[in-house]
Amino acid sequence: EIFFRPLCLFFTISSFSPMSMESPTGGKKGEGKGIGSSVINAGVTVTKFAGKTVDAVKEVEKKALNIAQELAIIPPVQKIPTLWFVVLMIITMLPIAAYIVGFSAIGWGRETLKFAIDHESVGWYTLFCVFVILSSMYILDFSYWESKCMLAIKNALLFLCAVATLVGIFFSAADYPYAPLVVFMLLMPAYLLMWRFIIFKSNFRDYISWLPFPLFLCGFIVFVIWIVWCFQDSEHEWSDKVRDTYALYVGCAPNFDVDEGYPKCAANYTAATNTWDCYSGDTPDFQRIGSESNCGAGCANVYDTCLDAFMIWAMPFLASLVYFFISFVFVFLNPDHKNASPQAFMKCFLAICFLFWVASSLAASNAGITNALMSFILVACCMGALVGIGVHGSKSFQKDVEDGFINKFKEKYGGYGNLFKGMFVLTCGPAVLGYWGIALVNQAIRKLGLPLTKQLEGEEKKYALTLVAAKQKKQISEWEWTPVVMNGIGIGIFVQVMGILVTKITYLLLAMLRQKIEDEGWGPAFVSVLMVVIGLSLFLLPPVPGVPIYFMCGLMLVEVCEPAMGGTIGATIYCTFLGLFLKLLACACQQKLIGEKLGSSVAIRQFAMVNSPLMRTMRVILSKPGLNMAKCSILVGGPDWPTSVLCGVLKLDLIPILIGTLPVLILITPTVLSGLFVYLGNTHEWASTLSAVALSATGMAQSGSMLVAAFYLEKAMVEDKEEIDAVPIDKEVEEADRNAEKFTADYNKVTKWSVLPGWMKSFLLFALLQMIVSCYLTMIFSTSCFETFEMTSKVADLPGGNAMNLFKPLGWVSIGLFFLATVQFYVFKSWAGKQVKAYQADEGATAPGTDV
Repeated sequence: EIFFRPLCLFFTISSFSPMSMESPTGGKKGEGKGIGSSVINAGVTVTKFAGKTVDAVKEVEKKALNIAQELAIIPPVQKIPTLWFVVLMIITMLPIAAYIVGFSAIGWGRETLKFAIDHESVGWYTLFCVFVILSSMYILDFSYWESKCMLAIKNALLFLCAVATLVGIFFSAADYPYAPLVVFMLLMPAYLLMWRFIIFKSNFRDYISWLPFPLFLCGFIVFVIWIVWCFQDSEHEWSDKVRDTYALYVGCAPNFDVDEGYPKCAANYTAATNTWDCYSGDTPDFQRIGSESNCGAGCANVYDTCLDAFMIWAMPFLASLVYFFISFVFVFLNPDHKNASPQAFMKCFLAICFLFWVASSLAASNAGITNALMSFILVACCMGALVGIGVHGSKSFQKDVEDGFINKFKEKYGGYGNLFKGMFVLTCGPAVLGYWGIALVNQAIRKLGLPLTKQLEGEEKKYALTLVAAKQKKQISEWEWTPVVMNGIGIGIFVQVMGILVTKITYLLLAMLRQKIEDEGWGPAFVSVLMVVIGLSLFLLPPVPGVPIYFMCGLMLVEVCEPAMGGTIGATIYCTFLGLFLKLLACACQQKLIGEKLGSSVAIRQFAMVNSPLMRTMRVILSKPGLNMAKCSILVGGPDWPTSVLCGVLKLDLIPILIGTLPVLILITPTVLSGLFVYLGNTHEWASTLSAVALSATGMAQSGSMLVAAFYLEKAMVEDKEEIDAVPIDKEVEEADRNAEKFTADYNKVTKWSVLPGWMKSFLLFALLQMIVSCYLTMIFSTSCFETFEMTSKVADLPGGNAMNLFKPLGWVSIGLFFLATVQFYVFKSWAGKQVKAYQADEGATAPGTDV
């Protein structure tokens, strides 16, 4: 429209200009003579074309808006009266504006955070007092306080605890820089719902339906303001200098342990006064100082682990993400739109979490990013629950959750009950024991008969725990504990192997290889062959993913191949296609040499569940000729080893599978580029940022293809049902499944918790306890168990340059407990298998018609 309307105006004016040799109205239509008539005809033609184009553009805009709303890119827009729109914009803009002024670099964020850090002890004392008050109230049964006086005291104490909790969280910013953001997220639901009683008491439904768009618009405006502010001045752009300036001001502790040059920097830093001896002023510029000084360019990364600096700088962006999220929360919980798509809400939530992670990665502040993201997710869930309770009421919200989620979840995943119970015990077992401890104290206080506590009557007096806790304990004790314990240990084994052992050992081995290549000075041909051999060997191991292999191609091969490939670009292209060749070669080996060979075994086909609806659906999708979104998403987004081996087990043709795997370039390319930018980061500051961008693109491609694969699998189960049903059943596997059902039934009989010997129960519970301790150590106290070591690290970064020093003493304890629990897990399985054989032998000996 911007282009065609001026063009139409030009032709219209030209037709009446002095250049016209004929009257614009003279002659029959289309029979004009001279320049004027030609211009008129051209103007008419272009005008008609432009009009159609404008209409088409508007139609495209309308469709794009609808698609954006369906994809949860923007919330549905409701018609809002102008006056109310202005009021809502003021209401929604006030808190985010105050927050940005008070907590971001645009306003007084540095001063506010410094104040919180300087008074850190206030926060911990406050939170301790809140814990003592709430524990005392629980022990004294505050829920049973019914008199007006006691109700007033209860409400006052709860309000005081709520305020004190927010204050305590704020003052914990020294250890948790995202604390102000958490406070902001927790206050927003109360602030927005407060206006329900002040202005919108009579038209509450309108208020809830109108809120999403003003919230989204305010978030977008803040995001634009932040972008403009960033590019307005070079001092506002994220850089090492800006990071160091913010970090020094708020009092971040420098990191002197990462690189060889950092201990030299420590001699010039005074921790008591938070000052450096090698510069003057409030702005450290290590790059400007130069290498001749002991705190010169080599000290430029002493603040690379300071998350506080990034949070101050990026706070407007993070606040806008909060507004985007809460706008969709109100859409989803709108009383008039209870059937709002949960899928759209989850897509929005996952996208916002991904943006949070990407933004944090761009800061190159590795420390605390995972904790910050997990806190953001947890508080976002709490915020959504608070809004839901405020909109629907606690009882209605609980009913909606049960009807809309819990019941559907039970219906779909009820058969995995023992698996979820095992996961619950592994993750929440210690918390449950702590809860029972408090319930024990509470019941003991009740038995004293104090006036404030619940007065016990009848059978309640015989319980050691409170009645509620006793019922819960009884329900848990009635579980069939053998599969629960075995599932808990099995999940722990999977988590430890995939999350700790495979990841860290793979990174360590690749780092050792990188160091060897640098030391020996090997040429491109030898290194390429070496990468193919090592990469193929790693690909053939089931737990190892392909991303570290592609990354090391970009990090190691580009540098080696630059002279032979005509520079960085040629070397990067070569490494990308070498990664593609390696992936295709690995797929062929996994499918033909492993999958098809193993596929001849009935046990392997049974393990792959070839007769299950999911596997038959995958067979139908993967057997279709050519490239399509469903096939490519499965081949690209699925785990490397299992997907390829499964194709061999299903006897699928190799060539179509390899063709369908070609789009894996969208995953390989950004991964290779991220390794390249890490290599270039030694000489170019911008390369470190681009490495984070490339890794973010890798994560988006991987997770996106997995989500798309799940979508098309579910879609195909419905749309291609006849074709799926036509897939022949594997008779051998069907017979094996029947035998397995008999074996499983017998296994459940001989391993039933009530019939297990006491020593075996203790054996299993001790194994579970060891696995719980091991998982808690590695997940919660990871920094105390392992040295920081990532894909970009070198073996020389470890203490003493020794690879074994990756594991700290507590890490060896965790690994030892893990191996002991794993051995006990397989000992029990072996023992149980022998018991089943003995049971079946006894059963066969006593069957009718058998000689006894």
